[in-house]
Amino acid sequence: MKSKAAIEAIIMKQGFSDYKWINPKEIVVAHWVRVKCTFGCGDYGLGTCPPNSPSVNDCDSFFKEYESGLIIRLTKYADKNAYPSDWSREMTNKLLDIEREVFLSGYQKAFLLNQTCCTLCKDCSGNRVNCKDKTNSRPSPESFAVDVYQTVRNAGLDINVISENPSEINKIAILLIE
Repeated sequence: MKSKAAIEAIIMKQGFSDYKWINPKEIVVAHWVRVKCTFGCGDYGLGTCPPNSPSVNDCDSFFKEYESGLIIRLTKYADKNAYPSDWSREMTNKLLDIEREVFLSGYQKAFLLNQTCCTLCKDCSGNRVNCKDKTNSRPSPESFAVDVYQTVRNAGLDINVISENPSEINKIAILLIE
C-alpha cells in the first residue's frame, strides 16, 4: 500500500494540485441536495444521476465505510451557459486514471465521485441499465446527496455560488480511499 505522499504524487502527475485530505465520515449528506437534483437539474434521470443512484440514507452509510479521502478542486474560467464539455471530459479521464492507479496500488475500495454528472458519452442512454460505459461512469458528489458547499468549507477550502457570468468555476471531485 502507498503512503499519502505516494498518492499525492499520483494526483500531481495528472496535473492536480488543489486537493485536501478528508475523513469521509465527515462528508455532509443532506436530503435538500437530492431534492435540488430532482427539481432543478437538467441531468436528472440520466446515467449516474438520481434516481439511478442510492438513497440518501444509503449514501450516508456508504461514506462511513471509508477512513480517508481527498477533495480535489478543479478550477476553470468559463461561461456557465456554454459549459466546457471537452475540458470536463478530459478532467474526468484524468480523475479516472487517478482512481485506477490508487486501486492498483493496493486500495481495493478506491472510488471516485466525479466532478460532474457523467459526461463520457455524447449520447447518454439515459439510464444505468443501458449505459454504454459502465466501467468508467461515476456519480457526482451531488448525485450521492453530498452537500458540496458545506463539505468543502468544513475541509477549509473556499467555494462560493457563481453570481457572475462568465466566471471562475470550481468543480469538486471526491476520491474515497481505503
